[in-house]
Amino acid sequence: MAVPEEIRKVPRPKNTIIVAYGRNKDKYAVKSRIGCKSVGGRKIPIDGPTIGHIVDGVYVADVDLPGMKHSDCDYRRWADVQLCCNLSQDILGDLRQFYNEKEAMRTYIIAALRAVEPDINDYELDETYQDTWLSVRYPGIGLSRNTVSEHISQLGRTCSRISRFMVLRAERTRADHHIVVDGTLKSDESIVNTFSDYSRKALKKGTRDISVIYAYDVETGEPICSKAYPGNTIDISALGDFISTNHVDRGIIVADKGFSYQAAKRSFDDRKDLHFLIPLKRDAKVISEFKMYDYNSSVPGSDGLACRKERMFDGKFLYSFRDPYRAMEEEKTWMAGKEDIDPSELSELRKEFGSIVFISDVDMDPAIAYEAYDERWEIEVMFMFYKDILKFDQTRVHDDWSVIGTEFINFLSVLMTYKMRKAFDRIPELKGVPYNHILKKLRRASMMMDANGDWLIRKITDADRKILTDLGLIPRVIDVKSPRGRPRKEPSEPKPKRPRGRPRKNPLLVSES
Repeated sequence: MAVPEEIRKVPRPKNTIIVAYGRNKDKYAVKSRIGCKSVGGRKIPIDGPTIGHIVDGVYVADVDLPGMKHSDCDYRRWADVQLCCNLSQDILGDLRQFYNEKEAMRTYIIAALRAVEPDINDYELDETYQDTWLSVRYPGIGLSRNTVSEHISQLGRTCSRISRFMVLRAERTRADHHIVVDGTLKSDESIVNTFSDYSRKALKKGTRDISVIYAYDVETGEPICSKAYPGNTIDISALGDFISTNHVDRGIIVADKGFSYQAAKRSFDDRKDLHFLIPLKRDAKVISEFKMYDYNSSVPGSDGLACRKERMFDGKFLYSFRDPYRAMEEEKTWMAGKEDIDPSELSELRKEFGSIVFISDVDMDPAIAYEAYDERWEIEVMFMFYKDILKFDQTRVHDDWSVIGTEFINFLSVLMTYKMRKAFDRIPELKGVPYNHILKKLRRASMMMDANGDWLIRKITDADRKILTDLGLIPRVIDVKSPRGRPRKEPSEPKPKRPRGRPRKNPLLVSES
């Protein structure tokens, strides 16, 4: 069937031919001419591939474009991951000292994604990576589910590198910094790894746990190092091992009541630059020996906090404190449900209610000792971030290697989170705003690719722009007013004005003529 004339007259590229196809021959393809051949002395053109079609009386070229499903994302989350990476370059530098570039980058990216996307699953890492600015800043990082699982396992298999990473951070601690050490329990119901075991709280929780101990630098506001232990490891025996394996050789250890000075005594004695401030159990013999419940002074400005300081025979110091409000609460708790009360027993217990006694090798003012212990609340806040914000309250891996590798990445995520938290605290508009709410604000600042292939920040409000500016994500625009011109010179004596034009006649004056 011949091609209609109106179809043949449609403008199209030169050296082409129109071919009708389809059941009714009502579709028209445009093919290129790629040459000719000689047949019986005649030159016959050779048809090439189809380069377009005639559709609705218009030539439409076939363009070889990839499908949208297989194209890169042109709209990516930017501000949250950009801020995380800007603040965490020192972490990436430390990782590069112990892992090759590919391994260091994969560890770093997984930790960053867990920091900005709490409760993310391993199978979601690759998709989130592709949809954020991380894939533009650090392209080519494989994060498939199997790749991530294998990588985490390899981190655990080479755990000595993790230990050296922690030692490197601990060695940077200054001798005058306060180091708060504490542990937390997280559920681990695996029957494969040896970390899962019944802890001291197992009867209440009804689950098996894994124990994770962290060291936190109060002055820098960042975690220093961490280590995972089986759930049945008590804090009393873990402190010495934690100090030794992580080479915590300087600073002032401020521990909780669960840690024992006697268990870690050798670790402290072997490190002359490492000092301690550790609470004693209320039945410790030295408390009664030095009459630490007989308070002889008070902490200025503390609203009734009584204290006592004594020097022991071996040169160490005891500090005791009694909080009247806490004493009242403890007495209420003790008396609740009791019908018969022994007056002598109550009298003895009242000495202990609201009290806490520390042993230390540092001679300091009692007020400083109590303030140092009070600052350990920051590590409790850190564990709140660990469990409630970053959702690391459960172990979702099985073998020992994966537990060690996962906890290492969790440590990096907590470290990145605290770097961002410190940056948020410096912004007046973000004071008191929950961490997750700030992340939602940052996610509104995304990058979009325009028609020229350039990345531009999506239009945001002036308030959000100011926050991004204060965080250092976008440059601060300085409005420069036009400078005033050269000031006029004022003459010393005013010049007389010259008359302009011919003087007018006063009509009120009568002419002499």
